[in-house]
Amino acid sequence: MKGRDRSLTKAQSLVEAGLSVDVVGSRGSGRSAFMQALATRLEDLDWTIFSVRGVASLKQNPFAAIALAGIAELTPARRFDGVIEDVGRQLTEIVEKSQCVFFLDDWDDLDEASWGVIEYVRRTTGVPIVLSRLQGLRARHTPSGLPASTLEPTYVIDMLPLRFEELDAAICEYIGGVIDSGTSRRIYAKSGGNIGLALALIDVTVREGRLAQVDGQMWTATGELWSSALRGIMEMHLESLESDARDALETIAMLGLADVETVKTLVEWNTLEVLEERSMIAFVQGASRSYVSVVPPLFTSYFRHDPLSARRIRLGENIVAILGSAASSFEFDQSWAGIDLAGETQDALFAGMLRENLRTQHVVAGYEWEKNPTVYTANAYVEVLMQMGPSTTAPIIERVFEKTNSQSGDIPARAEYFLRHAEWLAYNGERVDDALALLSEHAPELASYGRMLDARRITILADLRAVPEGYAVVLEVTDDLPSAVQIALLEAQLRVMVISGRLRDGNRVYDELRRLDPQGKNAYARALQGVSMLAQGDYELGFRDLVNGLEEARGNLDVFAFRVFAAANAYAHLYSGDTQALGELVDVVLSTGELSPLPIGTREITLVSASLLAAARGQVSLTRKYSEMLREAGALELALPGQSASWADTQVEVLDGDFEAAANRLWAAAIALRERGAIFAAQLNMLASIEIQMDDERLVETLRLIETFPDTAVHGEQARYWAASARGDAEAVFASACEIEKYGRLGLALAAYARAAKLAGDDRNAELLEQAQQREHRLRMNNGSRSLNKTRFVGLGGTLSKREKEVARLAVAGLSNQEIAGRLIVSVRTVDSHMYRIMRKLGVSSRDALHDKFDDAQAI
Repeated sequence: MKGRDRSLTKAQSLVEAGLSVDVVGSRGSGRSAFMQALATRLEDLDWTIFSVRGVASLKQNPFAAIALAGIAELTPARRFDGVIEDVGRQLTEIVEKSQCVFFLDDWDDLDEASWGVIEYVRRTTGVPIVLSRLQGLRARHTPSGLPASTLEPTYVIDMLPLRFEELDAAICEYIGGVIDSGTSRRIYAKSGGNIGLALALIDVTVREGRLAQVDGQMWTATGELWSSALRGIMEMHLESLESDARDALETIAMLGLADVETVKTLVEWNTLEVLEERSMIAFVQGASRSYVSVVPPLFTSYFRHDPLSARRIRLGENIVAILGSAASSFEFDQSWAGIDLAGETQDALFAGMLRENLRTQHVVAGYEWEKNPTVYTANAYVEVLMQMGPSTTAPIIERVFEKTNSQSGDIPARAEYFLRHAEWLAYNGERVDDALALLSEHAPELASYGRMLDARRITILADLRAVPEGYAVVLEVTDDLPSAVQIALLEAQLRVMVISGRLRDGNRVYDELRRLDPQGKNAYARALQGVSMLAQGDYELGFRDLVNGLEEARGNLDVFAFRVFAAANAYAHLYSGDTQALGELVDVVLSTGELSPLPIGTREITLVSASLLAAARGQVSLTRKYSEMLREAGALELALPGQSASWADTQVEVLDGDFEAAANRLWAAAIALRERGAIFAAQLNMLASIEIQMDDERLVETLRLIETFPDTAVHGEQARYWAASARGDAEAVFASACEIEKYGRLGLALAAYARAAKLAGDDRNAELLEQAQQREHRLRMNNGSRSLNKTRFVGLGGTLSKREKEVARLAVAGLSNQEIAGRLIVSVRTVDSHMYRIMRKLGVSSRDALHDKFDDAQAI
């Protein structure tokens, strides 16, 4: 009974004083477990416990509960009034003989006759009663609600939700081991501290293999913490609700955290009272308004995964019909989807639900702002609008900022308002100077919250211009600052440190940030740290947290967090070379609607990832399309890896066979990033440039930059691999391949093992050749059907025509052009033309180089 010791001691002292106790809580709150623990304590003190349990199915049968408990003998059938007297006499006799107490579990389901006799015995003998009943059922004196003229005094023990620390201790004890903090936070967030729901969640996820021990030690969850197996448990919680109350609960779940006045427009007040009495909703007091939300959040997951969509459609249409005009001002742009959303696939359904949820939020937030245009409502409205694509919402956002009185709120809300306005100016309209001026102008009037504006000024400069000198002084955190301000300063520190390649310093900052934000609500910081851990070489930890963040966002239908974690996961899939997972992810993200410039960089990395994927598949026209989309969308040259349109342009040049131009483009971008202080992205651009076209001088410069900023351990190993490959050192290539595999860069590791095998074969090093081939084979087998991109920038076989592939294979086999012409029954001139195009597309100048390239480019 973790977290209940104080309540147990109180209940024990009340019973010892001869007083009765009501244990009150929601389903799954631990009422029965509490009573069992209390009974054990009393039995240790020589109390006699008479336990009776209510059974709903037997509620209409007199004395059913007492008969099943076996604490009284029922005589053969006779007049009912005689049975009452007989049972009452038996109970009176047994309680007078010993120090005893009645325990009535599930009192709400007790039959009236059993309760009536036990209540009579309590009044005549003073025997205490401990009963458990559901919270929220209106005050009454009998299980079926019959009124009584008197009411015996009783004390209430509320089974309140456990605090995070208490729940964490309870689930660790239940599961028999340590559970990692991230998983524990997710379970707490889903269950709302309800121990029954938390343990049910654990049972299901363990059974389905989504909660398991890592290396036989710490328990860690992967994927979303929801399962259809939980439906029965959630339906049990809902079964006592009338249809209007259930509709109301699902409506509130669709709205998210909504203003009370808005909710009252959609739901009758007496229905809200019923839901609150049953602990299914909670009222939260904000700075100027009260909000309503569904508790525990697992209810929201249940509604969102309900396979029956008719109710959801009906409720959604009702919201739109009642709240009015905000709904007609926006329609989702489906042109970016690129996939058929009519298919009943899980991803298509999710994308539809995400758009539907965003539309509902848009209607609600728009209604609240139009009714009362303050900074509070403006913040909520702009947050939604910024996720819906600037081509449609830009004029609305500009109108919101124009019509809202920026002084109409408390200091924290005004700070948030100015931050949103500055982000919009900087990242959508490229009005960086205007954004910086706005932040500088309003920071002094916000007291300590002005530091949040100072932090945003630093990150805008780091993202779009250069890491400013002296930023550490501006971002210094002190204990006297409000926690929201400390979090903003720490997030800014983390972003600047990751941009500038100071990843280990970023670890320290992130640890402090998680102390202030233990549930990991700051999606951007979590995603940024996940990417940082990949670059530092801790692939398992970094990738696991990125996947968990993505699944949490999916389960919560949180479009902001989903796009943040989707962008970070896209980077992770490019990092590992998992093109299959990347393709699935990109399809889902593009199907959610037009991408927005906010969250920062997510639009750029999504489209860059799509272009890299299309290029790896040899889809020339699609690669060009994504490059053009980046330009049309006004993509920015941001400071983190993959957030630059130059990557997509490079793919087009590579597919055209212009390797020199592609390498030069990435190198120029790398130098510009380095000058801006964006070291992490600069290193990655340099490595990609060298991979496309080896250059000894550039390799030396790359190694020098990595040695200066060595926290990116994976970049260092990749640079050493290219250096070893360039000098033909088979042993060093093999050693780098092993390290690269350990770091989780599986596609690159496959290419490195193949390169080591090739060099070992040339050196006639049979032992090393066998080791490299075995490692490559094992890596392929371990990844099963996963499609790993071994070829990376050299994977251009998809751009060769069918006839060009035939010619290439024969040339690699050693046939001359004349022999190839004879084999294919074409002219030598035709073969010459084919060979010229093949070498141009693959970036080689000799048959020996073609042989090496052919080994790397499996798609040929």
